[in-house]
Amino acid sequence: MRFPPALLFALKAVLAALALGLLARYVDPAAMRTALAHARLAPVLAALALMPVSVGLEAYRWWRLVRQVQPRTRYTEALVAMLGGYPLGLLTPGRVGEFVGRAALLRGVPPGQSAALTFGEKMATLAAVLVAGLVALVHFLRVHAGPSPLWPAVGVFTGLWTGALLLGLLYPSGARAALGTLLPFERVHRALRAFDAIPTREAAILLALSFVRYAVFTSQFVLLVRAVAPETAPLAAAMGVAMVYFAKSAVHSITLGDLGVREGAAVFFLGAYGVPEAAALDASLGVFAINLLLPALVGVPLLLRLRLRSADPVPAS
Repeated sequence: MRFPPALLFALKAVLAALALGLLARYVDPAAMRTALAHARLAPVLAALALMPVSVGLEAYRWWRLVRQVQPRTRYTEALVAMLGGYPLGLLTPGRVGEFVGRAALLRGVPPGQSAALTFGEKMATLAAVLVAGLVALVHFLRVHAGPSPLWPAVGVFTGLWTGALLLGLLYPSGARAALGTLLPFERVHRALRAFDAIPTREAAILLALSFVRYAVFTSQFVLLVRAVAPETAPLAAAMGVAMVYFAKSAVHSITLGDLGVREGAAVFFLGAYGVPEAAALDASLGVFAINLLLPALVGVPLLLRLRLRSADPVPAS
C-alpha cells in the first residue's frame, strides 16, 4: 500500500511534534529562548559555513562510488541527485526516500545499482559513527555511568557489529556475497553486483572520507553547543555529541528528519557532560535546521524539475 507524500509528511511531522512536545515537558521553553537570545553568533556562522563542506563531501564520496559503474558521471550530476534525495528522505521512515530520489535524478546508472551504492555510502557513515561512538562510550561509562552488567554486553555486541561492518566495507565483494545469501532475490543480486566494481583501495578511501565527514558534522554540533553553552569544554561537548550520534544510530526513526530522537539523546548525553538541557535542545534543533532542512529546501526545486520533465508530453512521431 502506497501513501501519498503529503500524508507521509504530515504523519512524520505529527510524530516529530509529539516527540518534541514530550521533551518540552522536561525542558523549559523559556530557558531555551534565553539560551538562544544569548547565543554567540560566531560559532553559529562557523557551523553554517561547514554545511556546504559536509554536503560536498557526501556527494564526493557517492560520486566516487558511482564512477566505478558509470565512469562518465560528473560530480555535479551526483551532487544534484544527492540534493534531490534530501526532501524525499525527510518524507520517509529511515530516510529511504533518499535512495529513490538519487536513483531518479541520476539517469546514467540503473536504479538498483544506484540504491546499492547509496546503501554502501550510508554504511560507511554508520561505521564512522560507531567507531567514534565506541570510544566515547568507554569514556562515558568510566565517568558517568554506574556499574551495570548490561553495559559490557552492549559494548561487546556493538564492537563485533562494528568490526563486521568495517570488514564488509573494506571488502565489497565479500559484502555482496553475504548480502546475496541473506537476500536471495534476483533483482537484489543484480543491484549488489555494483559492489564487485569497487576495488579495495576505493573502499578504503570511502571509509577515510567518511571519517573526515564525521569530523565535519560533529564539529558543527560542537560549535552550536558552544554557541548556546560557552562554558562547556570542547572535549566534553565532543564526547557528548559522539554519544548522541551513537545512540541515534541504534534507533530506526519514523519522525521527520529524526526530530525527537536526536533531541532526546542530546538532552540526556550532553546533559551528562554539564550542558544545560535547554542549550542541548537548542543545539540539536540547530543541527536539524542546518544539515537536513536547508539541503532539503535546496533539493525541492530539483525534484519539481524532475516531475515537470516526466510530465512533458511525448511528441507524436
